[in-house]
Amino acid sequence: MRPARLAAIGLLAIAAVPAAAAGPAPAKGCTTRDVANGFIPLFYEQGKVREAYETWVAEDYKQHNPNATDGRDAAIAFLEPFYQRNPTHKMTVYRVLVDGDLFAVHLRGQTGPDDPGAAAVDILRVKDCRIVEHWDVTQRVPESSANPNGMF
Repeated sequence: MRPARLAAIGLLAIAAVPAAAAGPAPAKGCTTRDVANGFIPLFYEQGKVREAYETWVAEDYKQHNPNATDGRDAAIAFLEPFYQRNPTHKMTVYRVLVDGDLFAVHLRGQTGPDDPGAAAVDILRVKDCRIVEHWDVTQRVPESSANPNGMF
């Protein structure tokens, strides 16, 4: 997998067309788990970038990935064209951990069914029912492993 493609998979976890009207506001008083349960299916499983980000991500979203720009609109501007250029791209969520105002998503990103892809962990901070901050780590899935355990 080329480094640019690996970086793109990492950015998917995060990441301009100005947003139209924002999606419906999440319910007041929601929990971090409520946000995770709303965002994960839309973004990771269904690839509904704009709907997921406009509904669940704050406009002033902070990004800690050095290859990504701050802001919800910047993430949408990167992600929507990526999905259009890569229609066979798939993200599979294996684990979700919730602790206080943070949730972590352990996933596999693949450009197609024959691509071993990359393992990633996205860590997202929630405030006032919106995702306000993001960190990620990404590692290419190797062809062979020193152990039989796999990455997922």
